[in-house]
Amino acid sequence: MYSNGVEESTMVMLERLSGLRRGKVPFKYLGVNITSKRLGVDDCQCLIEKISARIHGLGARKLSYAGRVVLIKSVLSTLHNYWARIFILPKTIISKIEALCRKFLWYGNECKGSPALVSWEQVCQSTKKGGLGLKQLHWWNVAAVAKYVWWLALKTDHLWVRWIHAIYIKNQIWLDYKPGVGVSWAWKKICWVKEIMKPFFMNQGIASYEIKEGYQWLVDAETVKRRHPWISIWLIAHRRLLTMDRLVKMGIIQTNVCYMCGSDAETIDHLFFQCSFNSRCLALMQNWLKIKLPQQDFIMWWVKYRSRSLVVKQVLAMAVASLCYQIWVSRNKCRIEGLVPQPRVLVLKCKSELVMRMRGNTIKSTIGRVHDWLEMICLE
Repeated sequence: MYSNGVEESTMVMLERLSGLRRGKVPFKYLGVNITSKRLGVDDCQCLIEKISARIHGLGARKLSYAGRVVLIKSVLSTLHNYWARIFILPKTIISKIEALCRKFLWYGNECKGSPALVSWEQVCQSTKKGGLGLKQLHWWNVAAVAKYVWWLALKTDHLWVRWIHAIYIKNQIWLDYKPGVGVSWAWKKICWVKEIMKPFFMNQGIASYEIKEGYQWLVDAETVKRRHPWISIWLIAHRRLLTMDRLVKMGIIQTNVCYMCGSDAETIDHLFFQCSFNSRCLALMQNWLKIKLPQQDFIMWWVKYRSRSLVVKQVLAMAVASLCYQIWVSRNKCRIEGLVPQPRVLVLKCKSELVMRMRGNTIKSTIGRVHDWLEMICLE
């Protein structure tokens, strides 16, 4: 039995009559710290420890960026979501969680303090807006707690809602209600969320509420960018791959000579596709696809490319993504082992992957010239 603000004599009588043992606040219930005061950083420290322990257990240093994104969405975010549906978490705790996820995404652990390749705000944008679709934890927290706002407006038969209306709201209109001076910190936070979400409920109505809809409304932005299918392409488009010229600026290495050709400085523009080695790979790929590709601003050409056929556009997207990924993998292998693969071998890896994908999904639903084109390149 827990109490707050009850006289000692009353508590002694209740203990004797009920036979219940008296507990102390704060206490832990279903893995969450329950306190009668403002939720502090120390109260949420166990959440940080759980996320750190989970990162240690994942062993994801050898995973690709895409694999780490999946783990953040499916594993690490669920720990935060559980708490976010109950409390408005302190900003310090949210910043620590985002720092753990950021280090895990770029370096596979929670310890390394090197700079991120892309800002976290951009990473948390939806894929339609040029990001990776991770959640902005603060706004997800607000959207989750807004569920209480919806309950208070609609769930009149709920015991907690009836108690809140009897103690705080009384006969006032909920959406116009203003909290008094002596109310609890938790109730002030719910009212604060209500003021933020008030335009959403007034425009959308209160018949139903989904946390995902509220979150999308909170983070909605005007500019919509094109989605990049693989994170390697996404990093190239944002010019954030750790090429030699960037490593020199960071003071990590002293020389920026390209490993693949051994002559020019390695930059994003050089690596994709001004380098003599990689330009041969590109030539082999376009000969196979029976299409002419520009030599300058190749990545941006692909991002803006418009084709009469959606299938052709999808195949080119897969081809560009596969080729860029294989070049980056070969470049890293060359840097570590000193072995430069043959362009023909690199392109063969891309072709085998593309043919497998096309035979599984594309050709079966395509007719006419596009079907003939796909059959031709798959047979070569």
